[in-house]
Amino acid sequence: MKGSIKILSVRGIRISVHWTFLLLLGWVVLLNVEQGTNAGRLLWSLLFVLAVFACVALHELGHAMAAGYFGIRARDIVLLPIGGTASIEKFPDNPRQELSISLAGPAMNIIIAFLLWLLQDPGAPFWAQPERAPAFGLGMFVFDLRMVNVGLAVFNLIPAFPMDGGRILRALLGFRMNYVRATTIAAAIGKGIAWVFIALGIVVINPILPLVGVFILFSAGTEEHYLRLRSLVKGIRLNEVVMNDYASLQADMEVREAASILMTNHSKYFMLMEGARPVGSINRLEVVKALAEKRYGEKLHSLVKGEVSLLDGAATADTVLEQLGRDDEQLYPVVEGGQFEGVVSLNHIVEYLLLHRAGEEDYGRVRSLAGLLH
Repeated sequence: MKGSIKILSVRGIRISVHWTFLLLLGWVVLLNVEQGTNAGRLLWSLLFVLAVFACVALHELGHAMAAGYFGIRARDIVLLPIGGTASIEKFPDNPRQELSISLAGPAMNIIIAFLLWLLQDPGAPFWAQPERAPAFGLGMFVFDLRMVNVGLAVFNLIPAFPMDGGRILRALLGFRMNYVRATTIAAAIGKGIAWVFIALGIVVINPILPLVGVFILFSAGTEEHYLRLRSLVKGIRLNEVVMNDYASLQADMEVREAASILMTNHSKYFMLMEGARPVGSINRLEVVKALAEKRYGEKLHSLVKGEVSLLDGAATADTVLEQLGRDDEQLYPVVEGGQFEGVVSLNHIVEYLLLHRAGEEDYGRVRSLAGLLH
């Protein structure tokens, strides 16, 4: 996610903090200053917030590890002021797998709470506060963190799709109906709950609840449309939608040479080629940035981030939709039998559907998807 700073990696999963997280820390400082809190208690409050978000990161790692068990890779985890998000390659349309992955996050919080209870006083009732513990002592810190983890587990089980509870609801519905219908029902329930969050946040003057509500509204709508697109492209092979007309640049070309091409070609992405062989996809902004930094003699291949992802022309579009969805306009090379056939992008697949399904029953759905992408 743009604007995030990497803090560490766990089993190849990048964990990063979005810059907006600083706003949450600033809000905590402001609240403490308004209440006349001394420096020691302010530091204690900040440490508690960081401990909570460490638990949020473990929650997301729970999802990532469960996904990995089913052979689904998690790329990264980003911590935001409203919580965390794990970028999983795809959520399976197998209800048992989705149920397991969705339950893994809240289960991690329950495990953390249980371990904190064992660490503090396993002889005392789980819900009991430590006796004679100062409000800002270690005892209350551990107790509060335990209760927060229980709260995180319960909150995430609210059936507001695409939160964990909403995904669990969709998985349960998926045992009885197709996933598009299950997603529509789960998303409708989630949107209703989102409006409750927004209204409640305004009434009690809590800025976090409206933010969560807006996130749910946007994410539920996006995922519902995305799943509909997946159902529409099911069975369409990539070699059916491949583009032969695309913008390209040679990998050994210098930045100064590419600048003259960018003047007359306004494509956002270019295929980077070594002769007739694709070696990557480059965003024009990378070239513009190199120009601004006066790296005129630098070769274009040095600007490419990551290895080229070659897509199999015999594969169906629904199997690579998650990969294409990372950027609507990015070009991906398609090969078949070791031969370069052309390129695809998510936008092009939507345009293909619009051109080939005009007049059909699904045309309206495709048009709404096109509007969402643009």
